[in-house]
Amino acid sequence: MDKQTITVLRGCDFFGNGGQEVETIKRKVWAEAIGNFNPIFCTYKGKRELVKSKEGDVSDPFRREASYLQSLFIVIN
Repeated sequence: MDKQTITVLRGCDFFGNGGQEVETIKRKVWAEAIGNFNPIFCTYKGKRELVKSKEGDVSDPFRREASYLQSLFIVIN
């Protein structure tokens, strides 16, 4: 998979609402199988971070769509 554009947010809720945009990064993402779910991760400053999408739940392989890749974000403290 090619590198994806991911927005780094601070101080927002789980769904990416509110908070402050810190920066935009390009990272390779990978998925890990956890039961029926398939969460997506990337690295940021040497740490593994959970990647989310404002379009919907990217961890559900039965419902996610290609459009979800257009609004990827991670939340940092």
